[in-house]
Amino acid sequence: MCRFAVDLIDFEELTAAQRKALLKDLQKRRDALQAQLEGVNESLKGVNQALKTVQKVSKRR
Repeated sequence: MCRFAVDLIDFEELTAAQRKALLKDLQKRRDALQAQLEGVNESLKGVNQALKTVQKVSKRR
C-alpha cells in the first residue's frame, strides 16, 4: 500500500479488526522490504568489492 492509499483511508470509520489487519499487513510489507533492502545492500557491497579488486589489477598492468 502506498502512502497515497493510506492518506485516503478514514481511520475513524475502520473497525478495530480492520485497523489490526491493516497494521499487520503494513508491518509484513515493511519487514519484506527491509529484507529485500538488506539483500540489495549485501549485493552492492559485493559489487563494490569486486570493482576495487578489478581496479587494483588494472592499475598493476
